[in-house]
Formats: sequence, C-alpha cells, structure tokens
Amino acid sequence: MASTAAPTTYRAMAVFFLPLAAAQVFQTLRNPVLDAGISRAVDPETSLAAFAIVASVVQILSASGTAIQSAYLVLVRGRQSFAVIQRYMLLYMAVITGVSTLFALPGIGEAFFRFAMGTPEALLPEVMTMMRISLVIPLFNLLRVFNLAQLAHRRRSNLIWVAPAVGQVVLIALGLGVVPQLPVPGIYSAAVVWVIVAVIEGALAVLLVRQVDRTAPYAPDPAGEAPLDFRYLTGFLIPLIITQFALTIGHPMVNAGLLRLPNPEATVGAFRVAFSLGMLPLTAMAALRQVVLVLGRDADQQRRARRFVYGVGLGMGGFMALIAFTPLNRVVIAELVGAPEALVPDAITALKILSVFPLLMAVRQFYQSMTMNQRRTRRVAFTAFSRLLMMASFLFLITPLAGWTGAGVGAVARIAAMGTEAGAAYLVGRRFFGMDPATRPVAGKSASGAPVRPK
Repeated sequence: MASTAAPTTYRAMAVFFLPLAAAQVFQTLRNPVLDAGISRAVDPETSLAAFAIVASVVQILSASGTAIQSAYLVLVRGRQSFAVIQRYMLLYMAVITGVSTLFALPGIGEAFFRFAMGTPEALLPEVMTMMRISLVIPLFNLLRVFNLAQLAHRRRSNLIWVAPAVGQVVLIALGLGVVPQLPVPGIYSAAVVWVIVAVIEGALAVLLVRQVDRTAPYAPDPAGEAPLDFRYLTGFLIPLIITQFALTIGHPMVNAGLLRLPNPEATVGAFRVAFSLGMLPLTAMAALRQVVLVLGRDADQQRRARRFVYGVGLGMGGFMALIAFTPLNRVVIAELVGAPEALVPDAITALKILSVFPLLMAVRQFYQSMTMNQRRTRRVAFTAFSRLLMMASFLFLITPLAGWTGAGVGAVARIAAMGTEAGAAYLVGRRFFGMDPATRPVAGKSASGAPVRPK
C-alpha cells in the first residue's frame, strides 16, 4: 500500500498538489481550446451550441471516473484490494460503453436529446453526428482517470501531468491549426480531435502505471482487515457514482434551462465560453480531494490540510476575479478564445458571477473528503442532491417567474447550487473532523472507528 510516512507540511502538500492541479488544468483546457477552434471555423454559433450539448452528455458518461478515483484512494490497501477494484473498473467501463452506444443510436438518441436535453430541432442532426463520433471518449476518459488514481495513491504525482500535457500539445496543434482550416462546420472536426486526444491520454496513462508497477509493486493488504469484495465496493461506490451523475447533470441541466430562454443558441454559447474559462481554476481545485484523502487522512494531519485547501480556494478566487473584473476579460474572451463579438458581453457577465465559485468549492472538497474518510458515502450523495435540487428550482421555477435572461442565469444557478452543496457538506462532514480514517476489520477483531458497511 502507499506509504504514510511523508511529512504533511504545507510544502509537501503543495509539491503533491501542483502536478495534480496541472493535470486537471491541462484536461480542462480542451474546452476553451476546442471552443477557440470552433469559433474560427465554419458556422461557429451553431457549432458552439451543439458542441456544448454533446460535451455535457459525454461528461455525464465519464463522470463516474471521479467516484472510482475516490474509492481507489480510500479502499485500496494493497495488492489484493487493487486486483478487486481493477476487475470492477473493467466491468464498469463495458457498461458505460453500452450506454454511450444507446445515445448514439437513431431513434433512442434523438428522443433523448430532443426531450431530455431540450435540443432544438435545428441542432439535432449536428448533435447526433457528433455523438456518434464521440462514442469512445467516455471509455478512454475512464481508463485515464483510473490509471492516474493509481499514480496518486502511490504518491507519484510527479508523473500524473505527463499524459494530459502530451494530450494538450496534440489538442492545440490539431484544434487550433487544423479545425479552423477545414471547409466543414467546426463541430465535426473538433469531435474527431477530441477522440484522438482521449485515446492518446488513456494509452499514456496505462504505460506510466506499468512502469511504476515494475519498480514498486503493491505489497499485500494489511493483516487483520477484511478483504475487499464486489459487494462492499459496490456499497461504497454506488452513492459516489450517483453523486457524480447528479453533479454532472448540472451541465446539461443548465443548458436545458438556457435553451428555454429567448435567443437560446447565443445564450448557451456565451455561457459555455464563460464556464469553460471558469473551469480552469475550478478543475485544478478538484485535485484537493486527493490531497486530503492521501496526505490529510489521519486526525493529526487534517487541520493543516484544511488550511491548505482554504488557501488554494482563496487564491483561485482571486485569480478568477482578476480576469473577470479587469480589461483582461475582453482580452481573454474576445481575442484569446476568439468568441464571436455578439457573445462577448454576456460571457463577461457570467464570468464575473462565477468568480466566487472557488471559495464555495474549497469548503465542499474538504468536508466531503472528511465524510469519505469514514466511508459514509451515502451522506456525500445527500450533499450532492441538495445542490441538484437548488439548481433545478432556480432554472425551471424561479427564472421563468422572474423573467431573467442571458448567460448570467446559468452562472447564478451554478453559484446557488454550489453554495447549497458546500453548506450541506460542512454540516455533514464537520462531525468527522479530527477522526482517523475508518477501516474494515475481520469479523471478531477490533479496529478503531470502523463502520463495517459503507453508510
């Protein structure tokens, strides 16, 4: 199993966090890079709106990778538990590939995008074509996330950035160099580029893990702990998978809400540009959960980990505010991303609203990690559903009654939902602060603070 001997100084946390954050940012850069390529290609406004819809669905199908990553960091204790979760992951990837195929089929896919996503009829042909091109992306996304979780668990975060960095170089070369030059709508060529990058990143992640396996294989699981099995893993994992689907549903839910407003294509396009930029610091902060689960597990490490997480949240919030409230906003959105001029003012408004997001996310990341440490994943699911309920209420009840319009509606929905989830995560997780992580002892043997079943 991974060693717990490394000191948990702020420097150690920063050294562990920065490669993880870089990997997350590289992955998130694909959205603004592809947006930039599509914005310079044929029919940019229609392509941006269609790309936003399909990207949301692909993200839903890939979202469970984060849940499996968290399960890996909490439950893998050595060679035997790793073998169990590896087999489980292979079966799960097969299921997700089957679901992705259903969404790409004529009839089923069209009905899903028309009724569940609220896709306008004019966008439906482009959306279905892109979905068929993007069919394998969730599979390779899950493969990449699973293998990068292994590197984090072994504290080899110095290798985690490699595959995303290579993928980003390929993405920039093809997305900005090739997509704008082709005489076809940008959505089709961008989808092909997305597939190429996903395959490259997944394959490189596998190769890096195999190299680490040769030099530092897992030791046997600790004696005295019950062996991990599919039943226990499912009980731990299902609430987290449901949680990730609930969180990722926020993307198409916001799109569905915005598509019901006046001038829907421009509104969705402007919000996508703003949210893609906002996701750069926010995605870096997703790695904070790994910091807490790996370096802040034990009771004597948690106070320092909390300060580190809050400090990162403040820094990221300041970075977003610097871009959103200064002339840099137009430079980044209009010139760097290349968004159509008609979308720029609305995108700037949405970006300003989103600048408080990192502060709320820091609270959520830390206290949900505290709850996961005690294997109480059902309570994590509760905090996520509180967010979903707030978002749906705002988009489909409050906004129509108030008559609000514009991309700012999507930004306010995001802030209200994250604030609700952060508050719920704090209320649930604060009772576990200062507790050592739960274990699962063999029946008849004692262990400290260990629920036998995930709760």
